Amino acid sequence: MELLADTYSSNIKELYSNILSYDLFIFDLDGTIIDSEKLHYKAWIKAIELFFNNEKEIILTMAEHHKYCHSLKKNSYKDFLYYKFGIGIEEYEGLYKIKQNMYNELIHHNIELVYRVESFFNFLKENKKRIIIVTNTSQKSINILAQKFEIIGYAEKIYTKELFFNKKPNPECYLRVLLDYPGTKKIGFEDSLIGMHALYQVSDIKPILIYNDDYYYTKEILEKYPNIIKCIDYDIEFLEKSLNEKATGKVKGEKIINNYDSDTDNDKFIESILKNNIFEMMKNLNCIKEIIKNISILIQNLDKSSHIFISGLGKSGYVCKKCVSTWQSLSIPCSYIDLPNLPHGDFGQFKNGDLLILVSNSGNTEEIIYILKYLQEMNLKNIKKIMTISIVANKNSLMEKYSHITFIMDNIKEADLINMAPSTSNILFMTLLDGIAINLKKNITKEEFQLCHPGGNLGKL
Repeated sequence: MELLADTYSSNIKELYSNILSYDLFIFDLDGTIIDSEKLHYKAWIKAIELFFNNEKEIILTMAEHHKYCHSLKKNSYKDFLYYKFGIGIEEYEGLYKIKQNMYNELIHHNIELVYRVESFFNFLKENKKRIIIVTNTSQKSINILAQKFEIIGYAEKIYTKELFFNKKPNPECYLRVLLDYPGTKKIGFEDSLIGMHALYQVSDIKPILIYNDDYYYTKEILEKYPNIIKCIDYDIEFLEKSLNEKATGKVKGEKIINNYDSDTDNDKFIESILKNNIFEMMKNLNCIKEIIKNISILIQNLDKSSHIFISGLGKSGYVCKKCVSTWQSLSIPCSYIDLPNLPHGDFGQFKNGDLLILVSNSGNTEEIIYILKYLQEMNLKNIKKIMTISIVANKNSLMEKYSHITFIMDNIKEADLINMAPSTSNILFMTLLDGIAINLKKNITKEEFQLCHPGGNLGKL
């Protein structure tokens, strides 16, 4: 019997080798696992009817609902409700809470799974594949659904909207997955325009569209996002044939050996400094590349009204000042902020939606931890929402605990003999921060650059 089971398992792995080559399967919830869009639609109609005390006939088509609810344009649904029904923008939050209550009532009795998703989940579970869910849905709704459907419990982790600063279509949720699940081959399933827009920007996750011919944005998704794979009714055979067979690999930086042997020869010592810098740079090459890419994506998805602040303390602060100057010369709206003065009135510089990037080698600088705790409290109390990104070189730092997102570099060995003088670490941080700015403005013209830099030799070129 064991021999037959082993043979069967071997045949399955061979038959579905493309699907089973992935380690981590990432699923959206609404429309991808749960057939809930029609209930969201009904909940909105009921909420609008209640808003008008059931005295007004509400005509809202499913196509209209999808068009404006899933639009990439900010506040699209708010604007739609205002122009179609005269519901004020300031009344939207109250209406949305009513809608959510209506939806939570409906899913207690009228919810179903997407066709054949249960069998697909069972297939993944039988083959010991890891499953996670990344959704704009609230934890409250997840708790209700988990009681109704066993397969929700198959997910080892569920990322709900409460865990993110920005909801889809912002890619923050998928960037968080990359940070939480390094070294895994990932595949992601989405059904909507906002979900696919978020997923598609993260190149390390294979994007799969749960295809629905009646969905308003299906044609736009297929035209706008090339190289995605269609999945029809979770047909495993169809998905297997459609998947790209080309495996991806990571380019490894060449390892450069630091061969300093405590010789007193000054030339050898100087050489060891330079080789140490090169070695640490190459050791962190892939890490720096990923951080540049991911922070660039986050910044590209900021609102135009958002401002970027970069700062650190001590030598890291000087690095940040220099790099802010680079960002500004490339016409990126960015400022250096003096951290010690923040608790003494300078918190007033921040406004909702701003981004604060903090740099620290140890990740345990007390003054920065205090600032992060305070900003976290402001976020939780909905007083002022400031997104915080920390860049550190310590896997066990307190900054990771209190920052919204933390990017961790490999421990950096400084160039001096006692490994204490901030030198090599500053070079790597400067390379990283300047790299983000240059990547963001890769298409800048000389004319645009000279608008910010009219003086000196560069202004004459």
